[in-house]
Amino acid sequence: MKISVLFLWILVSLPILNFAQNCTCESNFLWVKKTFEENDAGFQYIISKRGLDAYALHNALYLEKVKKLPNNQECARLLNQWVRFFRNGHIGVNYVGKTTEVNNQATKKTEQPIGEVQNPLNATKPFFEKINESTAYIRVPDFEITEKDAIDSVILANRKIILSTENFIIDVRNNPGGSDASYSSLIPLLYTQPIRTVGALFYSTDLNNQRMLELSQNPDFDEESKQTFKKYYEKLAAHKGEYIDLFDKKVNITKQDTAYPYPKNIGILINENNGSTTEQFLLSAMQSKKVKLYGRTTKGMLDISNVNIVTSPCGDIELYYGLSKSFRIPEFPVDDIGLRPDVFIDKTIDANEWINFVSDHLNGK
Repeated sequence: MKISVLFLWILVSLPILNFAQNCTCESNFLWVKKTFEENDAGFQYIISKRGLDAYALHNALYLEKVKKLPNNQECARLLNQWVRFFRNGHIGVNYVGKTTEVNNQATKKTEQPIGEVQNPLNATKPFFEKINESTAYIRVPDFEITEKDAIDSVILANRKIILSTENFIIDVRNNPGGSDASYSSLIPLLYTQPIRTVGALFYSTDLNNQRMLELSQNPDFDEESKQTFKKYYEKLAAHKGEYIDLFDKKVNITKQDTAYPYPKNIGILINENNGSTTEQFLLSAMQSKKVKLYGRTTKGMLDISNVNIVTSPCGDIELYYGLSKSFRIPEFPVDDIGLRPDVFIDKTIDANEWINFVSDHLNGK
């Protein structure tokens, strides 16, 4: 029997509320639950692993809790906990209604000029440094698409140095992800042989497909991109309730004409705050004969991706969930597991000393 049929009894065992007119914590919970079950690309995958009994118990416990709460930030925090049954990344519930919390001092990122960063972990922009005669270093704190030009500029300005230096350290600690395009200029520097990137399936539903339709109508994209999104939308709309390979390719293979002799050794600094696109970058980088990962196991949020954000009928909470499921699973899951370093850096080594540790390791000290 299909999972979608099996969990029907869970749905009908709960009262059906008019979400738009009865804005309580319970009504928001039922909306989040129904929307997630019907649209998240990873829902059935997790249910098949964890079981319907565990899910039914989870729902019963949270239904009792939400009945006792007013519809406010505390309710949203509880719903955010409920959704963690499935995974920790590319998922969540956020409160967007009227807040009673007072915060007159909004925090802002302090922009630090390149070349004046005392602690690399505090950097908000990419920067480069040659830390000794045989080792070059680049700090990349973010892969957001807005940072692509800055990353490309730093690499271009220092490309000759990097390609003539024996060792290269790429520091992506605390980099939460962003866009694959943002790390494209790093790939030629570490390339040794064809890189295989496993694709994903997109889950087709009316709500999910609406996002693709909106992209096809977005004036910020050029006409070619809009037509591509339109083709994707039409393909999805023709196969509702199915997982669709939009690109007709399970694996993309990246080939380059040149594998540079330098740098000979590349160490990538990673930690528990790396996820999403940063983990995708690491999956590509790990295929290079030159690369070793140093640090701590990453966060693990990559299998279910391409986040969609929808607002509740009450208008006070947003639900985040995934539209796609990687072809890697179940054979090679990353979610809630992470990617492990080749060389573990234990807690006796201060975070400020990681760069020196890797430099010494790469230089055989």
